Amino acid sequence: MPDTSSAKPLPWTTFRVIAALLIVTFVYRLCIPGGEYASRGVVMLDIVLNIGLLVGLWGTRRTLSQQAPDDDRWQVGTPLYWAALISGIGLFFIRFTSSSAWWTGHLMQG
Repeated sequence: MPDTSSAKPLPWTTFRVIAALLIVTFVYRLCIPGGEYASRGVVMLDIVLNIGLLVGLWGTRRTLSQQAPDDDRWQVGTPLYWAALISGIGLFFIRFTSSSAWWTGHLMQG
């Protein structure tokens, strides 16, 4: 029987959670009007977190493609990766559409 105690688990769950966070946040900010303007620190923190999620998405995909290139889960993983990547980039594009979008992170102002 092979020793599985030294084998690292594949980060599929991490990959899915990061992708879900990016996609759900993008859809929410695209469809729901923003409220009060956030402070400069909150805006910068949100931008840094979005960058961190994009880097984490890329890193987990890279790790998974190296460790499990023939895994059946890539049938869902590849479209999920591209949807999350487009959503993460879309979060930054929303911020540059208007002044209120910069401060709220939402496409529309309520």
